Amino acid sequence: MTRTPGRSSAGVGFIQLVLALAVILIVTVVALKMYQRSAPPVRGGGHPARAVLDRVELRIEGIASETDALQATEALRRVPGVAGAAVDARTGVARVTFHPGRTNRDRLVAAVEQAGYRVAP
Repeated sequence: MTRTPGRSSAGVGFIQLVLALAVILIVTVVALKMYQRSAPPVRGGGHPARAVLDRVELRIEGIASETDALQATEALRRVPGVAGAAVDARTGVARVTFHPGRTNRDRLVAAVEQAGYRVAP
């Protein structure tokens, strides 16, 4: 039985590639663990980004269908600083989570009105 040079070198090349990928994976996992440990501890519980967000409920007039609710939701989500928005088609209530340093209730109301709906006082 004789060996052909092409087969053994291809097998060795594949093994070297697998070993190199394994080493890269191990180094990446170790680096991520070290990075996580270097972060300052979070105080006050919870996620720090959630602590700076405000929530508001807006009663929107003129919501008659799911399509209306989706249009109003998208108008609210496009406002810079809005982290999340959802409008209930049955009740016409919009629940908006936003960063108070980037937007405010007046801007949210303006976005809803620009979409063709009215916010109840």
